[in-house]
Amino acid sequence: MSAGARAPRDPSQDHSSVPTWAAGPPSPPADDDGAAYVLVGVGPDAEPVLREWRAGLAPGTPVRLLRAADGGEAAGLLAAALTDARVGVRVRVAGPVGACLALRAAALAAGLEDDELYVAPAGAGPVEVACVHCGAVVTAGAAAGDAAAGDVLAGAMVGCPGCGYGLLVERHVSRRTGRFLGVRAAAVAPVAGPAVPGTAAAGAAP
Repeated sequence: MSAGARAPRDPSQDHSSVPTWAAGPPSPPADDDGAAYVLVGVGPDAEPVLREWRAGLAPGTPVRLLRAADGGEAAGLLAAALTDARVGVRVRVAGPVGACLALRAAALAAGLEDDELYVAPAGAGPVEVACVHCGAVVTAGAAAGDAAAGDVLAGAMVGCPGCGYGLLVERHVSRRTGRFLGVRAAAVAPVAGPAVPGTAAAGAAP
């Protein structure tokens, strides 16, 4: 994401709810002891990851492959797939950071635990930021690793399309929605549009 104005460092952001896999460091190897697997890929960069995962599973292992163009579509497919999932199912998802956050939210809502979900960010795509004041949502482009604390996204400024104020993107992600949280920055006047190039309105947060 191209960053514009950046607010001074806020010590309150030293504690982060951003998943470790979204913050840049390589993930540990995925487990292979599941009774069944749901493999989800978002976008073209996820395809080689899906192929590697599929090839690495033992012959005869029940596998369901889901492919989608964006995180919203993928989250719907995953939620439907998990309605009749068997005990011991493992979910692996690959795609842009924003899509992976949405998929994690869908998996947790379906009853999965964090240790039953493996995530491999791949490629660039939109990340959603929810305004905690008016509920509007703004999207910003980000590549794998851009959600890292102190990196491109956290601490950046975006313009809220709802209340019009500049928002400081915090190092906190909603487990329920998969969105970063944006709070009104002190002494920032309302702006006519997004303060960061590449951002766009995405509607209101539910």
